[in-house]
Amino acid sequence: MNKKVDSYAGSALVCIVAVYAGGLLIISSHINEIQPTPYLDEIYHVPQAQEYCNGNFTYWDNRITTLPGLYLISVGAITPLSKWFGENFCETHHLRLTNVALSLSSFVVYVWLTKTIHQTSRECSTWKSIASALNLAIFPPLFFFSFLYYTDVAAAFLVFLMYGLHLRGYNIFAAIAGVAAVTVRQTSIVWVILVAVGCFDLGLQQLLLKTKERKRNAISSWHQVQMISKNFFHLAPASRKIQVISQLVMKLLPYIIVGLIFVAFVVLNDGLVVGDRAAHQATIHVPQLFYLFGLVTVFAAPHWIPLLLPFCKTCLKKWFLILITMGLAGLVIRYNTLVHPYLLADNRHYTFYIWKRVFEYQPWGRYVIIPLYLFGAFATFRTMSTAKSFIFAFAFVICCFVALVPQRLLEVRYFLIPFLFVRLHIPPRSWIFLFIEFSMYLAVNAATIYLFATRPFFWADSPLPQRFMW
Repeated sequence: MNKKVDSYAGSALVCIVAVYAGGLLIISSHINEIQPTPYLDEIYHVPQAQEYCNGNFTYWDNRITTLPGLYLISVGAITPLSKWFGENFCETHHLRLTNVALSLSSFVVYVWLTKTIHQTSRECSTWKSIASALNLAIFPPLFFFSFLYYTDVAAAFLVFLMYGLHLRGYNIFAAIAGVAAVTVRQTSIVWVILVAVGCFDLGLQQLLLKTKERKRNAISSWHQVQMISKNFFHLAPASRKIQVISQLVMKLLPYIIVGLIFVAFVVLNDGLVVGDRAAHQATIHVPQLFYLFGLVTVFAAPHWIPLLLPFCKTCLKKWFLILITMGLAGLVIRYNTLVHPYLLADNRHYTFYIWKRVFEYQPWGRYVIIPLYLFGAFATFRTMSTAKSFIFAFAFVICCFVALVPQRLLEVRYFLIPFLFVRLHIPPRSWIFLFIEFSMYLAVNAATIYLFATRPFFWADSPLPQRFMW
């Protein structure tokens, strides 16, 4: 019976992939029709890729701050086609198709990941995995960039391909995907580290916990960490400890090599950023974590309904700690909220309007949503620790801190991969929640594309149309 159901689900997946591909191509064609020339950051990415298409790999535009992974992906696909058909397939609309293809590939990866992560859940069927993956694929901020030549879709695809390969035990291939992700966006090294921690955590459980102990102790429990520590220090003789450590090192070796390569790059490059470093100075901007938790709360809202009661109970039980946490959050917001000049100067991005109408509209505006941040933090840690482990959840929060806090600019694109990690680990239990989420994402995407396509506006100092976008 299960094989028959899986067969139907497999056929349905093929049909859904075909429909999704058709939808991507229709929207892409429309975007190319109304905006045939490079827009915003594309004015840097498109000419750079075209230089590579022409075989000029020594050229580099210093205004670009990321490594050339995206351009190499495009050239790798376009060059054989150009030679085969004898035509130039490196125009703007051709390059944008790179992300269309990667968006489609990401959908398949999300299906694979959802089934892998939640394979032990009785409530998570193959059908729900497909529906959940489709929602991930149309997550509005990332879906929008499927139709422009930006690095976000490629980076997300490679990061989650890496994660999927790790979960399947293919750590060498996962590390290779990690290297590719870093060549698209340097900050992907943070997610390579997270996957390495996941590998380390899984290795600890396999080597130091018996099967019964793994089942008996809740994976999310701090007690598991204590059990692992206790079992390690009680190993005898000492050679057994050395054996365990050496086995862990061998498991982690592919990721260690990636880390060493990255350190060598940073040393040789004299920094993380290539190109325009002046606009990307590292700082300490803790509210970036709050913005992430706010985004997690809003975009995964339907799935958080079952957590409302546990959250309220936690707040009542630990009211004093909650009050202190909220007070500290208020102090951080008061004294560490940084406003990048780009945020206030560029009215093409939705963050400009969110900032003006939420954070600056009233003096208390940025404080009144502290409970939203608090719930987002609670939901994030609970989801990650329940689906994976306490160690992995803690490492995830640290990785988010490292990836986001040095950024001065409030930019939705910075939160895409962290959000997707959280969303992937939410078990797709309820068809109602999945449908509400799908409807919400569909409405936001329709509004976003409609505004981009039909509501251009003009600046006084430029004859070119400006368009609203994430």
